[in-house]
Amino acid sequence: MYLFIIILLGILAGISITLLFLTKSEIKHITGSLKKINDIDTNQKVTLSFQNRSFQNLALEINKNIDKKQQTEVKYKHMDMELRQAIANISHDLRTPLTSIIGYIQLIKSDDLSKDEKNEYMDIILNRAKSLKMLISGFFDLSRLEANEYAFELESISLSNILCELIASFYNDFTNKEIEPLIEIDENAPEIIGDENAVRRIFSNLIQNALKHGDKFISVSLKKDGSYIVTTFANNANNLNSDDIDHLFERFFTGDRTRTGKNTGLGLAITKALVEQMGHSITANFKDNKLSIIIKWKIS
Repeated sequence: MYLFIIILLGILAGISITLLFLTKSEIKHITGSLKKINDIDTNQKVTLSFQNRSFQNLALEINKNIDKKQQTEVKYKHMDMELRQAIANISHDLRTPLTSIIGYIQLIKSDDLSKDEKNEYMDIILNRAKSLKMLISGFFDLSRLEANEYAFELESISLSNILCELIASFYNDFTNKEIEPLIEIDENAPEIIGDENAVRRIFSNLIQNALKHGDKFISVSLKKDGSYIVTTFANNANNLNSDDIDHLFERFFTGDRTRTGKNTGLGLAITKALVEQMGHSITANFKDNKLSIIIKWKIS
C-alpha cells in the first residue's frame, strides 16, 4: 500500500515537473516571439509549441492586439502621407498666385512702363490677390467643416428659387464660354430644411466647376422624386476617367494633374461637407465622358 502511494506521488511529481518545464518553455517561446515581432516590422503572429487551452486563449488575445497595432500603424502611415501631400498641395496653390503677384509688382517698378500698362498690371495683381484670399478662405472653411465647427442656420428654403437666381447671375459666364446650358427646374418643388448661405455656396461651387471643366455642354436640373428633391449638375469632363470618381470629393483632388493653379481641389470637398452636414446626400456619376453630380435633398 505504502509502495503504491510512493509510486503515485512520484508519478504526480513527474507530471508537475513536466508541466512546469513546458509552461516555462512556452512562456519563453511566447516572450521570444513577441520580442521578434516588436523588434522587426513583420506580420508574424504568436504561435504555440504545444496545445494548452489557457495558452491558446493568451495567444489569441495577444494576436488580436498585434492586429490592432498593425491596423493603427497602417492608418497613421496613411494619415501622414495625406498630411504631407496636403502640405505640398497647399504650398503649391499658395505659391502660384504669390509668385504672379511678386512678378507683376517688379514689372510695375520699371520706369519704362506706360500708365495704361501699370493700370493693367495693377488689375492683374488685384485679381490674383482676390484669388489668394478665396483660396485661404477655402482652407479655413474646410478645416471648420472637418472639425464640425461650421455654424448652420437651418430654416425652410426654396431650392428652385435659389438655383434660378444663381443661374441668372452666371449668365455672362455662360455667354463668354459660348455655352447654352440645358435648364430644367421644377419651380413648384417643395421646400427643404437647410442653410441658405450654404446652399448658395453649394450651387455656386457646382456651377463654377461645370464652367471650368465643361466644354459646350452643361445641364442643370431640379425635380421632385418621392420624398426627395434631386438636383443634378452635368458637364463634359474629358480630363477625367472612371477611376477619378472615387476621389472626386477628396480635398485637394483635381483633374488638373499639373496643378496649374486653375483648380485647387477644394470646391467639391467643401460642397460634399456642406451637403452631408445639413443631413442630405451627394454622389457623382461618370458616363460617356460626362460628369454628373447629384444631390438628394430630404423634403421637410
